[in-house]
Amino acid sequence: MRYIGIALMAVSAVGGGFLAAKRWRDRLDILCMFRQMIYHLKSRILYSNEPLPEALFEVGSRFSEGKTGSFAEPGKLFLAVAERARENRNLSFSVIWKEAVESIPKDCPLAAADRQNLSALGENLGYADRGMQERTLLFYLEQTDDAIAFLKKEADGRMKLYRSLGVAAGLFLFVLLV
Repeated sequence: MRYIGIALMAVSAVGGGFLAAKRWRDRLDILCMFRQMIYHLKSRILYSNEPLPEALFEVGSRFSEGKTGSFAEPGKLFLAVAERARENRNLSFSVIWKEAVESIPKDCPLAAADRQNLSALGENLGYADRGMQERTLLFYLEQTDDAIAFLKKEADGRMKLYRSLGVAAGLFLFVLLV
């Protein structure tokens, strides 16, 4: 029975390393999804002349379809903002956006800086003219591109590091306790 417990502890340490590596990859994928969504939102606002709630609903519907878990959160965010903006026309868009960003689950693999950039996006998006909205979207895209470039540059090394540390911790526990 003792050896089964030791083996389970070692396996859980290895799993922790692989889980940390997966969260890094998931953050990168979610940021890439947000970037795509913002490009679609920009085109709907600038070229299709759609009102913001309608554009958010269309983009959110498109990107939440068939997604589960953390990968559904970007689409859910847009859908929640669109729904709330339609229902409460007397609330400012920035308040609605900020509340929706704050409601993203804590287990979603977004960093604090990612959440802050998302919050800042909504501050200038709902009330300005099309030119200001375009500049706001472009600024968010620039920030997201910087984060994505950093994650891509560091991804291989960090993922290997997390996996290796998990395996090393598992082996250390196994050797120490046996």
